[in-house]
Amino acid sequence: MHLLNFPLLFALAAALGDHPLVVQQSSPHAIDLGMPPAHRAPDTCPIDTISCQRADIDPCCSPTNGLLVLAQQWDTRWGPSDQFTVHGLWPDTCQGKQLPSNGCDPARAYTNITDILARSQDAQLLSDMATFWPSNKGDNNWFWAHEWSKHGTCVTTLHPRCYASAYKPFEEVSEYFRSILDLRAKYNVHAALNASGIVPTEPESGRRPKNTYSLEQFKQAIKSAWGVEPNVKCRGRRLQEVWLWFQVRGRDTYYPVEPWGQDTCNRISYQQKTNTA
Repeated sequence: MHLLNFPLLFALAAALGDHPLVVQQSSPHAIDLGMPPAHRAPDTCPIDTISCQRADIDPCCSPTNGLLVLAQQWDTRWGPSDQFTVHGLWPDTCQGKQLPSNGCDPARAYTNITDILARSQDAQLLSDMATFWPSNKGDNNWFWAHEWSKHGTCVTTLHPRCYASAYKPFEEVSEYFRSILDLRAKYNVHAALNASGIVPTEPESGRRPKNTYSLEQFKQAIKSAWGVEPNVKCRGRRLQEVWLWFQVRGRDTYYPVEPWGQDTCNRISYQQKTNTA
């Protein structure tokens, strides 16, 4: 559960000078995204719109659920030894509330994500997904389908109506996953930590590893890289995830903002990966 930072909420509302959007749930199964008639959004959208700033903006031009969390995970069993992998990009309402657990459009809750990505015009996409977005349970298709159905269907700028007559079946799925992989590469947490001298340590056994970093060291390293602090998540002392929060300029230009969640770490054990990737 994301916990709200109310002082930041009021400061953000004052800075933006407009009322944040309120997303109303229309049924137990889906939410009303207020989608307009079909049109080719990128050809008609203003490029300087900021998500959560205006309530009257076309949801094809600016995401209605305009506060998003990029969760990057550190699992010593998966992914390249010098890279965090993706858990997901999670849209929240502009008030920082989570969306329905079954997503926003059950009709597009596709279960064959691997097949869709394999048929994508982006020939590298499926390979990149396997490298940088692996399931820690060994079932990539299930993991990706879950992330798409719960979170991807809530990105209003990727609704098929936004593509109008140019729409090709499932292209919003490929665009969703590619955009997140690109965002992960741009906001490379491993590189940001390394630049501040925070590097993975030798593996230690037991529940309370002794070779640790402080939460403040992690937060300052990220702030030095991108000007905002992250949320850092641990299990015990072991690092699990680093969360970066974003708003969106225009249709799909993400920029980092201060965190709306809470940290679950004090001392952080950031250990080397034990796989050979």
